Amino acid sequence: MRPIVYLTAIALGIFGLGAGIEPDSKIEIFWGVFMPWTVAAIELFIVYRLRGKTPQLMTKILMTGFVGRMIIFGAYLLIIFNFYSFAPYPFMFSFSGSFLAFHTLEASVLKSLY
Repeated sequence: MRPIVYLTAIALGIFGLGAGIEPDSKIEIFWGVFMPWTVAAIELFIVYRLRGKTPQLMTKILMTGFVGRMIIFGAYLLIIFNFYSFAPYPFMFSFSGSFLAFHTLEASVLKSLY
């Protein structure tokens, strides 16, 4: 489960960097990092639990996770933008940066597993 530790370190790094650059937007930066981190940690946990199974099952899980991730992120962004008053730029930069960083980490983990 070492990649989850790396995932958390990256999340804290992104939050620290964003909070250092824009100290007034710590809450927006936190919410921008929180959901991508949560989804990536859950997906990595499931991948590690199923890593010895057949590749077809892993592909099915990854495709289901991708569709679920897009639905969750769409609903999350819809809720955040409609019901929360905040500065959108720090949120979107932290959200997109953490999404890309976590997706890259997941890809490297999957490559190392197979």
